Amino acid sequence: MAPIDYSKWDNIDTDSEPDMSSPQVPAPKANQPPAPTTPQSQPSASTPMATLQTHDAPAPARVKAVIVRCDVDKIRSAPWSATTIPADHPVFSQAVPPLPGLIGVPLVVHRVGTRSADRADLDNQIATYLNIDPDSGFAPPAWQSNVGTVVVARKDKKPLLQHHLEGVWMYCDYILDLFGEGEGPPTRLYSRRAFEKWWGNYCEDQKGSRPGDGGEKDPDDWRAVKSPYEM
Repeated sequence: MAPIDYSKWDNIDTDSEPDMSSPQVPAPKANQPPAPTTPQSQPSASTPMATLQTHDAPAPARVKAVIVRCDVDKIRSAPWSATTIPADHPVFSQAVPPLPGLIGVPLVVHRVGTRSADRADLDNQIATYLNIDPDSGFAPPAWQSNVGTVVVARKDKKPLLQHHLEGVWMYCDYILDLFGEGEGPPTRLYSRRAFEKWWGNYCEDQKGSRPGDGGEKDPDDWRAVKSPYEM
């Protein structure tokens, strides 16, 4: 017996679809009715759709956010840094604090659950400032101490850059300075228009003192930072 030529198996297409075309039917003889054709089989109504076609589940969407560290975590890492979180992260169920809401930058804040035997280690000044009351200048007791490290994102799930977090935090700091002058709430600053004006000046100041060159990923690069309202 001649040896089997296994190379022929390499050209077999194991993924090809079966030939579903109708078989050729010979022409009927004279004075005879044509032979009936057999209809192609169709999937029954009870056939699960999963058996007809399958698709890979889409990967969960990710949202750009910022992690803001408490005092104990800042010993080992930067005060804040960029991160990404899933679109169903618990932070998006939080309410927008009053001041970010008034200026139209809808930040939301979520504790990550930092623990320490020393409660002072869990102080997080940035998180506290983001939650100040516009009428009193004080944050609610729950945000004054024992806060821990937090994740900050935008409620609308648009990207939150580190520059934008810094801008809103420093705006809150500016407002608290005015409270310290004893003139009451600076309500003239509680609007998008007021923040946009302040933001433009703040960006120009940073360009002159922080020569970063890494674009949006570099918190010290303020050369062409978009406004929070342009995201």
